[in-house]
Amino acid sequence: MVNLLWLQSGGCNGDTISFLNAEQPHVLTALKMLDINLLWHPFLSLEIGEDVGKIFDKCISRKTKLDVLIVEGAVICGPENSGKFFLFNGRPFREWIEKLAKVSQYTIAIGTCAAFGGIVAAGANFIEATGLQFLRKQKGGALGKDYVSGSGHPVVNVPGCPCHPDWIVETLMRLIMGKLGAGELDEFNRPKAFYKKLAHHGCPRNEFYEFKASATEYSQLGCLFEYLGCKGTLCESDCNERMWLGRTGSCTRAGFPCIACTSPDFPDSSVPFFETRKIGEVPVTLPLDVPKAWYVGMASLAKLATPERLKKNAVSFRRVD
Repeated sequence: MVNLLWLQSGGCNGDTISFLNAEQPHVLTALKMLDINLLWHPFLSLEIGEDVGKIFDKCISRKTKLDVLIVEGAVICGPENSGKFFLFNGRPFREWIEKLAKVSQYTIAIGTCAAFGGIVAAGANFIEATGLQFLRKQKGGALGKDYVSGSGHPVVNVPGCPCHPDWIVETLMRLIMGKLGAGELDEFNRPKAFYKKLAHHGCPRNEFYEFKASATEYSQLGCLFEYLGCKGTLCESDCNERMWLGRTGSCTRAGFPCIACTSPDFPDSSVPFFETRKIGEVPVTLPLDVPKAWYVGMASLAKLATPERLKKNAVSFRRVD
């Protein structure tokens, strides 16, 4: 039996909503398959207030073993590093997280806010929000750069705004089965199984991308990168292969630009969301998977070779044969 405790810190609870939409398998089936005993979850459990505090205290005192600690939402450290902006049972929630993390076998940050600070830490960050072990790309966070759980793992980061339910379920499965070692995590402690590809890979608009046949308005069929702010070439995730919403959709398949929500610097580095920043005619956000000089040269040649079919379809709202 694997004891799992799910905490919600500063955030919108969107990752819980995503998790509850797991389909293959269904979330309750997944918990049963993995022999998980849910000690407490703010949406799925009945305990509130002091009764939740008792569950926490039993874990902290090791009367109840804590196999997996999941934290959703950024850790609120303000004001002046006191944590008093977010209290639970009279104590800073940050303290509960720190004490529970010390006794957990595995600690998982679910969602970009828990992993890197995310939207909660955006801008001036006056509430001093941070991720569990990172603040954006800087290692440290609430638990410190040297933190490891009882198993010897650092915080396992599963970012996304929200993250895909499969990423949550499969991360749990890999940890429980002992198949997620340090070598399977990238430099930001994300499982490579989900984050070693780009959202750009598998995008149905890639033919338009290759020839730089671009949409100039939303709902047109062309590539969204050149003018409309799509950051799929920067976003490390398998969104366009795994897909969402009944395994049929993704942001770019719906005509919406990728905003790179799995990135450590999201959302600040994604601004402006719906406009491509450029120096002259060259996008500032050049793709991660090609050398920049190569891209600039090939982009010009690709435009010269663009088939008329793609030129017409790129700025069309329906496919023109």
